[in-house]
Formats: sequence, C-alpha cells, structure tokens
Amino acid sequence: MRRILCSALIFVALAAPVAAQDSYRAQTRWWKGNTHTHSWWSDGDTPPEVVADWYKKRGYNFLVFSDHNVMQTGEKWYPIKRDAMRQALTGYRAMFGDDWVASRTANGVEEIKLKTLDDFRTLFEEPSSFIFVKGEEITDKFNNQPLHLNGVNLVEKIEPRGGASVTEVLQNDLNAVAEQSRRHGQAMLIHLNHPNFHYAVQAEDLIGLEHKAGEGFFEIYNGHPTVNNRGDALHIATERMWDVVLSHRLGRLGKTVVYGMAVDDAHEYTAWGLGETNPGRGWVMVRANRLTPNTIAEAMQRGDFYSSTGVTLKSLNIGEGTLSLEVEPQPGAEYVIEFVGALATTDLTSRGKVTSHAHEGKTEHTHQTVNTYNADIGAVLKRVKGPKAEYRVTGKELYVRARVISTLPHPNGSVASEMQTAWTQPLVVKR
Repeated sequence: MRRILCSALIFVALAAPVAAQDSYRAQTRWWKGNTHTHSWWSDGDTPPEVVADWYKKRGYNFLVFSDHNVMQTGEKWYPIKRDAMRQALTGYRAMFGDDWVASRTANGVEEIKLKTLDDFRTLFEEPSSFIFVKGEEITDKFNNQPLHLNGVNLVEKIEPRGGASVTEVLQNDLNAVAEQSRRHGQAMLIHLNHPNFHYAVQAEDLIGLEHKAGEGFFEIYNGHPTVNNRGDALHIATERMWDVVLSHRLGRLGKTVVYGMAVDDAHEYTAWGLGETNPGRGWVMVRANRLTPNTIAEAMQRGDFYSSTGVTLKSLNIGEGTLSLEVEPQPGAEYVIEFVGALATTDLTSRGKVTSHAHEGKTEHTHQTVNTYNADIGAVLKRVKGPKAEYRVTGKELYVRARVISTLPHPNGSVASEMQTAWTQPLVVKR
C-alpha cells in the first residue's frame, strides 16, 4: 500500500508542470497597443508608472514609452514646477506610496528621481496580458521643420542623424533603426510621426524613401490636437497623403508598401477634453501568436495589424485577391465600410503651387511648393453599409485598403466631430 501511494504522489508531482505548460502555448489573437506616448522622462505631465497603470487598466496589451531622445535609463531628476506636475505627484504618491517616490530639493524646487523602465516593469507585466516594448521618439529637424520618428523595439537609444533635406533626415534616421535591427538580430520598426505637424513633411518627402518590405510606417492618425490630421486648404490630410505615397511607390517606382498607424501621442493625464493631448484616442490591433516585443514587431512588419480610434474588427482577411472584414458591432452604432485604392491607369502626375509664408506659434516656414493630385488617387472603389463587407480585386488596382466609419463619435477625440474609425493595411495587387 505504501509503495502505491508514493508512486501516485510522484506521478502527480511530475504531471502538474505539464498541465501548467498550456498557458505558454501559442494563441493567435489580436493584441491592443499604443506605440506613441510620453511621460516625465520628456514632456509628458505624469510619471511613467501612472501612465502604465492607465493603459493596463483599460485593456491595452502593450505600450511603448516614446519619450524624446531618451529611453528611460540612467539617472534623471524631474523638477516639480507647475500645478499639473504637483497634481500628478499627489496622485503618484497616493498610488505607489511615499517609500517608492524619492525626492530632493534643489535651488528651492522639489525634484523627483525618475524610475527607469527596468525599475517598474515587473509591477505591470504579465504573460499574455501586458508588456512594455522599448522605444524612443527620435526628435530630429531640418532647418525649422520638426521631424519626429518613433523607434519601436529598440535596444539602444538612437541619436538624431540630421541631413541636408527633409527626405535625407528621414532616410538617415530610418537607416539607423534598420542598422540597429540587423546588428542585434531582432525585429525593429520606425514610424514617421504626425507628418502634418507644422506641415513639415509632404508626400514627396516619403515617396522616394528606400526601405525594405516591412520597414515603412507612418502615422495616418495622431491624437494630438495640433498636428493637423485633416490638413487645410493648402495641405492634404494625412490619410490622403498615405494614398499618394502608396500610388507612387507601387505604381510608378515599384517600391515597397507603407503601412498606416494610429496613435494617441499622449502627453496629458491631469487635464481632459478638447485641446488636451490625452491617451486612448488611437491605437493599433496586432495579430500575433504570442505577446512578446519581438512577435509584436514581427507581426507589424508583416502588416498583420489594423489601426483604430474606436472600431473593433471581429475578423479581417487580406488574401492574394480578396480583402474581407467584419466589425464587432457596438450598441446603437451603424457602419459604412469603404474600400479605398487606386487603379494602375490612374494619372499620378501632380501640379505644384506655392504657398505664402506660414506661421504656427513661434515657427515660421519658408515658401513651400505644395502639390495637388488627381482625385482618383485614393478613390472609394466600393462602399458597403453594414458591419460586413468583401472586396475582390479585378487586377486593375494598384492596391486596396478598407476604412470603417462608425456613426458613434469618438468619446474624447482630438478635434470636434471625430467619428470612430478603423483602417486596414493595403492589399497590394500583383501585376
């Protein structure tokens, strides 16, 4: 009897770890994440731990801290000088305790020693639930034009490379991330941030960029209220810029595809509403079999993600000749699904016009040549009312992408009358 009992106990002890291994197996699903947010490490109004808590509690699965030209390592002391900082500090101490918050006084100003990502990541990260992906907003410029790009899944901080033109600056920073990716043997990506910020970037600056497949990304939606997603009378909207870039790269130059991102670019957690730069405005949904920094970056390089400001997709299939999707409907919402693209016969020539001097805040722009393009670039090829639609290519298209527009307004949009929307990545039509 005693031998039988001992054998049974040994069997149970050996079997238990095998059962536990089920939680480590691959599970392909959608992971929600934001690749552009700020904290006290640069110009955000809140410490990073409080920022992380906000995203995790609201169902995000991954977060990239993209502070300006810094990667949340080393020693940094943050001065508390404004009311928003004092408000954030009060909440910080209430949430984490006085023993967690190290402070000192320098020249009569209270300073807080910032925690590094390695200091606080174990407080939040959980397998198959929430992770951090390392990043940096590479904050560059050409003359007085701000040129910002986010490096995602970086290992080391990247210094802005500069250059003799807008295109050269973008190319140099893109090359720096690609070189670091090759050197470390892991997937990294870089996306151009808010191209219409001070109207620093035009489609022509992006069309000729050299990058391999899976290395081209830019923000078609940014939740900052002053980045001009919709353009103005002279400058095209960022989403239309995407179509111009895609049409020229695919139809005229035979270059690689460019993927479109939605982010919130959050800076402010102590004040909310229109005019503030709040979290939760835009994000990406990435399809991967595991939640790790590398699998997320690899899936995005494959284009296996969509961007959203509120619309969730139940299914999405982008095949060789078909793009189909179904929306996860929300109560009271109706949907329009538009398939957007350009035909191979579309006239891609542009007509230039010169703007007057433009002033935005303290920034003065020189004269710019702004090009206009054929309306058939980024035309709606098919429109469906309802939560489900499919587009079958005819072979005449250069590319097709889907845009889903809800009748529900964004609960805290970057500008007034912003409706919840989702954008798929383009299906490139083989010729």
